[in-house]
Parts: sequence; C-alpha cells; structure tokens
Amino acid sequence: MKTLQKGFTLVELVVVIVILGILAATALPKFVDLRSDAATAANAGVAGAINSASSINYAACAAGNFPAANTAKCQVLTTAALSCATVAGNLLQGGVPSTVTVSGTVDCSGTNISGTCTVAANPAVTGATNATATLLCTR
Repeated sequence: MKTLQKGFTLVELVVVIVILGILAATALPKFVDLRSDAATAANAGVAGAINSASSINYAACAAGNFPAANTAKCQVLTTAALSCATVAGNLLQGGVPSTVTVSGTVDCSGTNISGTCTVAANPAVTGATNATATLLCTR
C-alpha cells in the first residue's frame, strides 16, 4: 500500500531561498538611495511654494489699488540686494521649513522684474538636486 506524502523537499526550499536572496540583493540598492530622492522632492516642493507665494504677493500688490485692505497683504519688493531667505520666510505662511536652506539675493531695483533663489537640503544630502525659485519684484 502506497502512502501519499505531502510537502516540499529540501532542494525546493533552498531554491526558493536563493531566488528570494537574489531579488532582495537587486532591490536593496533602490531603497538605499531614497534619501537623496526625498531631499530633491522636498527642495522642489519648497521652491514651488515660494513661486506660488511670490505670484500671490505680486497679485496682491497689483490689486492693492482696489480695496485698501489688500495693501496690508502686499510685501513690497523694490530694493536692491533682497535676501532670498528673508523674503521667502516672510512670504511663506509658517516660514521656510528647517529641512531646506534658501540662499541668494534678488535685485528688484531699476527695471528688474524678477530674481532667482536656490533651495537646497539642510543638512546637505549627497546626490540631492537643488531647486530654483523665482521671486517677482513689485512696483
């Protein structure tokens, strides 16, 4: 009389473990480098927030002639050597996040209509890409 045996052999189990090991070894480098990707995304997000805040500020200054209340919402940017960090801190509600550093100066004197600022990870992350934000000058 034959008995039915169920289960896996030792060879089958070893083959499965080897395949899982190979998959883990090829997938691990992708997960190790996520810090630089996250820092790059954070830089781009803050740069986008600065761009939006600058556009809203420009619109509030341009519309300031209509209701008098709008002039309180306008940060006038008409001088030379404006610190990007200071202007961005004033434009963003809650200020600039501590995970990034905004650097550079903007010259809003004369006929200049905008300037660029650099947004970088704080502390610096190897492999992270800096982002560029544009500040619009007001008149």
